[in-house]
Amino acid sequence: MIDQIIWDPFFFTFLFYALALGILHTALPCEDKAIFLFWSLGISKSAKKSVLILVLYGLGLIAANMIISIISITITYIPLALFNYTPDSNALNLFGAISSIIAALILLIFIFRGNYKPHSKRNNDYSPHKFNWANLKTPFIFGTFAGFAPCIFEFFIYSEAVKLSVSHHFIGGLLYVLFFSIGTFIGLFPLALAKLGTAQIIKRKKDNRSKITYAMTSLIILFNLIIIIFSLFNIAIITIDTPP
Repeated sequence: MIDQIIWDPFFFTFLFYALALGILHTALPCEDKAIFLFWSLGISKSAKKSVLILVLYGLGLIAANMIISIISITITYIPLALFNYTPDSNALNLFGAISSIIAALILLIFIFRGNYKPHSKRNNDYSPHKFNWANLKTPFIFGTFAGFAPCIFEFFIYSEAVKLSVSHHFIGGLLYVLFFSIGTFIGLFPLALAKLGTAQIIKRKKDNRSKITYAMTSLIILFNLIIIIFSLFNIAIITIDTPP
């Protein structure tokens, strides 16, 4: 079953779609990741230690994403397994893609009206400099707690993983979130290298962040339009794995 999921060409594309969203998600950037990025490069005396702190922070983010996905997927997967319910593949792909496009369009409306904020505002008491960074557990724990405050894009990823679990692809749903998390992890390092090469903190203009957000929502809409077209031709990107 695992080999079938990993080597399926459609699902392989689906995973790299999640990876791309993860990289764009970091480039947005969500404020907590950007703030920590700058702190990680200023709280240690060497670039090597800074990168280590950033790696541990990124692993904490991955851990938080996986914990949330495991809980979400389990809640939906167990009832389906108990009642042995198997949905129709084309219907699942079609209505799942339509709901994803609707969610993306709603997000675009919020962006256009200027009401979108990646994360809720944090209290200054949680500033990174208040922690003991001599302990290497600190960046991992900090990253884990930061990951437990998901933005709307992370909610979208979790919903896609749940959709996979409804298709009886429990492992596939976890892989989807994992690839998104890896994309977020990868995206931290170009920003880190850029910070190492300059003496000033990089400040992104609102226009640039809006462009990245538009790119993410456009990618979501485009990918799901492809799923809809395939569904209309009875080609299921997400196939149902019938339980034994």
